[in-house]
Amino acid sequence: MDFKTYLKRQELSKTTAKMYQYQTMNFISFLDKDNTQIENCTEKEIMLYLAHLQKQGISTETRKLRLSALKHFFNFQIETNNRKENPANRIKLQGGQKQKLYPILSPQELQNIYENYEVPKQDDKRSHHNWFTNYKLSKERNKVIIGLLFNQGITTAEVSRIITDDLDLRKGTIDIRGGRIGKDRTLELKSNQIMDIMEYQYTTRNELLKYYKEPSKYLFLSTPASGQTQVKEAGILNIFKRLTEELKEQNPKFINFLQVRASVITYWLKNYNLRQVQYFAGHKRIISTEMYLINDIDDLQKEIDSFHPIG
Repeated sequence: MDFKTYLKRQELSKTTAKMYQYQTMNFISFLDKDNTQIENCTEKEIMLYLAHLQKQGISTETRKLRLSALKHFFNFQIETNNRKENPANRIKLQGGQKQKLYPILSPQELQNIYENYEVPKQDDKRSHHNWFTNYKLSKERNKVIIGLLFNQGITTAEVSRIITDDLDLRKGTIDIRGGRIGKDRTLELKSNQIMDIMEYQYTTRNELLKYYKEPSKYLFLSTPASGQTQVKEAGILNIFKRLTEELKEQNPKFINFLQVRASVITYWLKNYNLRQVQYFAGHKRIISTEMYLINDIDDLQKEIDSFHPIG
């Protein structure tokens, strides 16, 4: 397989594919000046190339496109067993058009929020109140939802579309329905999630079903509104505002579930290649995944200066 064939498989437009080929050839020409083979290229050479483009007055947006082309080329080399990792993945550029970014939570911070989300026990001192049963059921449900958001990086809309048939606890997987803007995918569950999901599906969910007139195919069910004995409308989208408030109280670093998804995808990008992360995230276009390669020209310049302190 050659690079042209690889680019066709990435569902890129013909124009974009040709542009990526051309820009990669420009980079190879840059390497030739120092007699560096593309197979031996490291992060250092890529940063020097970007600095070279900057000195030429090339705009940030154009440099981003050229960096994107290189990321594709190195992923191609990985697929063809010519290298083991992508040296361009950690390089980040800032400037040009900006997307809304969130402070990234580390995997440990996400895990702590998940583990510290408190589900009351049956002997809780509040258990004598009329509202306690619904409160406990909703907390048990929410714990499982948080686990999916924090571990699988799915969206709140995708959570609401999950049906019981989407779970395969024997294989430890869950099918995610991408909807209008995302792609369907099958994701692995973590071992510490499976017991919580199993308990929810066969115990908590059966209790919640008692509030429904008709059986429901959806995995996650609502509790009745205050003063009601039955659920009038299926769906759980209305729970996320309250859940956001709860998690903010629990951890001031938590902002919203978009921040959580950005954190999960950013972690994936450090550990998997771009195409794998695109699949995990359910992105239809690779550029949607590339947007999470958060860019920082200051860090880039510091590293370039460390290679060439005199300039």
